[in-house]
Amino acid sequence: MSKDNSLKDYLSKAKIIINDDKKLKKLIEDVLKKLKELSNNKKTSEKLNNYLRLFIRMINAYTSKEYTYVPWKTICLLVAGLIYFIYPIDLIPDFIPVAGIIDDVALIAWIYDSIKEDIDNFLEWEKSSEE
Repeated sequence: MSKDNSLKDYLSKAKIIINDDKKLKKLIEDVLKKLKELSNNKKTSEKLNNYLRLFIRMINAYTSKEYTYVPWKTICLLVAGLIYFIYPIDLIPDFIPVAGIIDDVALIAWIYDSIKEDIDNFLEWEKSSEE
């Protein structure tokens, strides 16, 4: 399976999950649970943790209609990233210490970089909402 086809598969799954509140909530719970498990491992990237928690905040703000100034494509990428993190068809299996999380970090960082402008806008909105 090519990388391009697998990304399309994750995006297709993301579109279905976004429109199903129960599935989306379960996905977010699973991500938070896996992050908690990985937090015991000091080698886990703090950046990965921060990015995924940011993705969850953006998705929650979007689905609750608090913040809807984000393109549909961005939301799909965010959810696809969460799906990959939980149900990866990894190049490197997660049970291999350190190396197993590398491809997760790489994909999440790629998504982050791809939607950096949308993320910056969200963070600005989030900061102004707290004031």
